[in-house]
Amino acid sequence: MRRSRAATCTAAATVQAPAVPSNPASDSSRKAEEACRGGKRIVVIGGTGRIGSSTAAALLKYLPSCSLVVASRSAASFEAVKKRRPELGQIPFEEVDIDDMPRLESLLKGSALVIHAAGPFQRKEGARVLEAAIATGTPYMDVCDDTKFSQRMKTYHEKAKAAGVPAITTAGIYPGVSNIMAAHMVSCARKECDKAGRYMGQLNGKESSSTHATSTSSSRPEDWDSRVAAEPLRCLYSYYTAGSGGAGPTILETSFLLAGEGVEAYLDGEKVDALPVSKPRVVDFGKGCGKRRVYLYNLPEVHSTFKYMRVPTVSARFGTAPEFWNWAMVAVARLAPKGMLQDRSKIKAFGKLSDPWVRLIDPIIGEQVGMRVDVDLSDGTTACGLFVHKRLSDSVGICIAAFAQAVLAGETQPGVWFPEEPEAVQDRPALLKLASRGCTQFQINRPPWAIETDPKQLGMGFYW
Repeated sequence: MRRSRAATCTAAATVQAPAVPSNPASDSSRKAEEACRGGKRIVVIGGTGRIGSSTAAALLKYLPSCSLVVASRSAASFEAVKKRRPELGQIPFEEVDIDDMPRLESLLKGSALVIHAAGPFQRKEGARVLEAAIATGTPYMDVCDDTKFSQRMKTYHEKAKAAGVPAITTAGIYPGVSNIMAAHMVSCARKECDKAGRYMGQLNGKESSSTHATSTSSSRPEDWDSRVAAEPLRCLYSYYTAGSGGAGPTILETSFLLAGEGVEAYLDGEKVDALPVSKPRVVDFGKGCGKRRVYLYNLPEVHSTFKYMRVPTVSARFGTAPEFWNWAMVAVARLAPKGMLQDRSKIKAFGKLSDPWVRLIDPIIGEQVGMRVDVDLSDGTTACGLFVHKRLSDSVGICIAAFAQAVLAGETQPGVWFPEEPEAVQDRPALLKLASRGCTQFQINRPPWAIETDPKQLGMGFYW
């Protein structure tokens, strides 16, 4: 049991977050649309996939003044997308292979932003899209959900900075918006925000402590500055998606590939290894979503949260419904030949084979998505964030569009950043407001009992 932030006035004052603004960031939207003037366009690579087409649809809806181009390897795939999403019927299409550097540079030249959504990113080599973005001076985002790929993108930081190119890796829903949720709660606890919740650095006059960490920065509690109001001790990322979430075979391929990766987590400042799809926990995603079983997976936000937010204990879990899909993933992780799980072509075939069976269940189970982020703090309190949307296929595009708006509005500094780094997004509350459009539930920096389905009050301000 941990004390509720409402337990004492001192605790509430320490970690209570400023409210997320009640109106969407219209100024950010105006700046984003200004960035697209003069014929500049947003290029969505992988735009014919489920995630890419969701992104294109959200951009078309929320940034209607910006020109948009959908790009992928096959014109036939774009014809299929237009049937699935008729609103994209008038969007220009460009055929491109992401391994063709001259073609990529030609496509990106003069663009306002490129969004790399051509997944799955697991076992993918190279960084051609980012290299082309740097070569052409084009702001860059990707929706990567792979640890090694994201870390490879980060190695281009100095090149992007020298070229004046702002770039964000893992800028999706999870990872992506989930990182922003955690960063906002950690920064509020450290008193690094102004009254509106915008990141300002530490108010005691020291340099920002949240993301200017280096490989030698310590995550050990004994090395923390005692003047900081409250430090994060543990960050737990928990995700739930019903069925395939309407995301198509790609999410199945991603899940199968992750089932073949050992899990890296952190405990008290030390890296620990675990089996994939292991150590289940039951997590309460609030009313309308309920309690769900989630399992350890190897996700990039674990390492970036440890390194750039300096949280000593971090893990990430994911689960789906119905429960037998989770059992199936455990079986795949334990019984499938290791060589198969490491082979992208075999996994792609396996994903296509499995997809019809998943689609039989999807209409019954729906495609609800839930994210919960729990941050335990050094003052004995826990800060929680909750995000629930009825349709992952819509929500993922809305989240990516929120990051795109921030980049276009000039909030991202040159260099390659993870979402939680302040150089990636300064006005986190505004991004969260934009990303949570259509949510059935969105709460940030709340005590656990305030977001759960059936909190139990023990009295004297304590909840279980």
